[in-house]
Order: sequence, then structure tokens, then C-alpha cells
Amino acid sequence: MIVTRSVQCLAMDMDALHSALLSITLVSEKLGAARQTVGEMHTEFVPGLADLLGEAESDLRMTKATLAGELGFDVCPRCWPPEIVTTDAQGQVHCPHCGEIKYEQAA
Repeated sequence: MIVTRSVQCLAMDMDALHSALLSITLVSEKLGAARQTVGEMHTEFVPGLADLLGEAESDLRMTKATLAGELGFDVCPRCWPPEIVTTDAQGQVHCPHCGEIKYEQAA
């Protein structure tokens, strides 16, 4: 006898996903600030710490870009990993990371 079960899709909690995206963004920015601070100290009190912080920041930025894309946010095609872009009151798309503004997409 073959028994089959239907697989039911669980509805995702969009608020939780948006909260996770915000948390990933904040942690990524804090890691970037820590990496920059360690790099500016010009002393390697923990060998490889700046590289480790840089890798963690990069991994979180990639996770943020993936989640943002899945949630339907627009991302910058010029940045790697892609950054979430914003739209100003005039409808101009702006990337806060690279500063690129796409005037042709203005509404």
C-alpha cells in the first residue's frame, strides 16, 4: 500500500521576515564599522580579526540581498552584493551604497 500525504505550504510571517531583514542590515553595518575601526588602529592585536569581520559583513550583505529580493525589494544591479535601493519623492531610484541614481526610472 502506498500512502501519500499532501504537503501544505505554511504561510510565511511577512512581519518576521521584514524584521529579520532589518536585523541583518543593522548587524552588517555594525560589523563594517568594527572592521573599519580595527583597520584604522594599525595594530593587529588579534591576527586576522579585520579579515574575519570583513568576511562576516560580506556574508550578511549577501544574505540581506537574497532576502530583500525574495521579499520583492528592488536591489542595485551595480553593487555586489546587491544593495537595497530607495525611491525618493520624485520617483528617482537611488542606491545608498554606490550613490547611483537612475533618472530613467523616475515616475
